[in-house]
Amino acid sequence: MQTAEPWKPPETWADIDKPMANLILGKIGLGLGDGNFYTDAARAGEREAWRVVQADVPSKSEKQAREVVKSWVRNGVLVSFLYDNPITRKSVRGLKVDDEKRPS
Repeated sequence: MQTAEPWKPPETWADIDKPMANLILGKIGLGLGDGNFYTDAARAGEREAWRVVQADVPSKSEKQAREVVKSWVRNGVLVSFLYDNPITRKSVRGLKVDDEKRPS
């Protein structure tokens, strides 16, 4: 006879301790290296910040990685700002890190 085990989704913050969070935040803060910055906007391709989370913590799903970024934006750790995209020459939103709100 089979029994049903309750399924528990993986915790969003599992595997993201303070050092890992600061590593990810550092990468997001540096941007892509071509003058562009990561963003929390959807459909921004390689500029989507959740991709940095997932690259460093591959056990995270896209949804979980997006939730991590959303939480940091909501808490003011990541701050949205306008800048001129050096490639498209259009004004776009990027993310910078408020170092005073980093995990310590």
